[in-house]
Amino acid sequence: TTRTQSLLMERYKRLYASSIHRRKSDWLVLTLTDSGPYFGWALLGMTSEKPEGPYSAPQLLLHPTSMRFHPPLMEFFPSFTHEGFLYAPATSVAINRNFQTVFRVPIEEAMRPEAWEIYQYGSVWHAEPLASEAYGIWGQTFSGIVDSSGQLRVLFPSRNEQGMGTTNLASRPWNSPYRKQGFVVSGHEGPSLVRVKREGAMEQIDVSMAVKGTVRIVTESRTPMGPDKPRSGSKLHPLSITGLPGLELTETSWGLWDRQQCVAQGSMPASAAIHAVMTFAGDGSAELKIADAPVWKGSFPFAGGPAGLFAAPHSLARVNRFAVKGGSNPTSVVYLCTEALLGAAQNEAHWEYRNDASFRHGLGAVSKSGAVAAKWNFEGSSCVLFGPKGPGYGTVEVFVDGVSAGTVDYHATEGQPSQEVFRKEGLDNGFHALLLRPMEGYFPLDTLEAKF
Repeated sequence: TTRTQSLLMERYKRLYASSIHRRKSDWLVLTLTDSGPYFGWALLGMTSEKPEGPYSAPQLLLHPTSMRFHPPLMEFFPSFTHEGFLYAPATSVAINRNFQTVFRVPIEEAMRPEAWEIYQYGSVWHAEPLASEAYGIWGQTFSGIVDSSGQLRVLFPSRNEQGMGTTNLASRPWNSPYRKQGFVVSGHEGPSLVRVKREGAMEQIDVSMAVKGTVRIVTESRTPMGPDKPRSGSKLHPLSITGLPGLELTETSWGLWDRQQCVAQGSMPASAAIHAVMTFAGDGSAELKIADAPVWKGSFPFAGGPAGLFAAPHSLARVNRFAVKGGSNPTSVVYLCTEALLGAAQNEAHWEYRNDASFRHGLGAVSKSGAVAAKWNFEGSSCVLFGPKGPGYGTVEVFVDGVSAGTVDYHATEGQPSQEVFRKEGLDNGFHALLLRPMEGYFPLDTLEAKF
């Protein structure tokens, strides 16, 4: 037992939800495990010469406490095989379970953690405006199999509007994972926000979509991103979704929002699909057309992007066109401290939240225990770490993609507001992980800004 817990970092203690696979010379079991108050889910493997066992000691394969990129809150089960590869879908266990990741490995290499790769990140599954899928995907992720005709056939759980569990079927050609045009964004128990990877002065946003509930076309979304709490059931932090300017749409009405204030509103023409065009002039004015008819013209805050789409709880947008003219500069994403706690599967009892002006957005955390870590999983080509300094802080070592990249000394004789403390440039524009480990004393946790 002691050896097993050492292998599982004294953290992953509950093993459940297993899949068994036949390999050339043995049997492989993949098992989901969680970590109680650390709110980290992991996939581990065991092998045996016989299906009934005995099996080898469990080995961690995919988990947030690794030093590589790993999206947090990924709950695995079940897995499936196709053409020599083993696929392990996983779903987020945030309050919205829309986000999916599919991990892949050659089946004979499955016990080597470094052999696993992210095969598909997001855009794996989307909701439909059906009563049987009112909560989106719910529970574990989908169960899949690729049949002899090349169709991926899946069974997935959901809940209806009364909260009762449902089982649903879907299929698509295995070799055609994406639709030819458009995308779907949905909010279920909580809101959802997506945004483009470009910013700058926009000339026009042209959107065609069908709407259920309340959806906002966001003209500028520079808010910091992160969960409201680093655990399951989390939703977007209020800082992430407060003050988003743009055009809010329902099936029957439209409203133009200048951050916190509605500046214009009207009724929506009866139509299964909505076509809205916002045109921005250099003098700070804008014009709105709906169904090709002018409905408003006036002053509007600078539309500097990045543009985005916000879906309120129990809302869905089926988008056929989302075209942005102008705003072609690479953008950046600011991640809150809660994202780093979630990314490293931290126990909140080992941290103290701070709400004061020394942090970049008035929110931060300070470690209370030496046996802690923080990790931001991000996409981009560079990153900048911010943090305050003060007499009560110590030193951390910084790792980027598992390689030591230097140290940060947060100590100062007097308190200093948040500032740049570390920068890493020249990364491949892909997935990366920045990990902080304490060397001496306690340390503050503020934000990481990643640029595409």
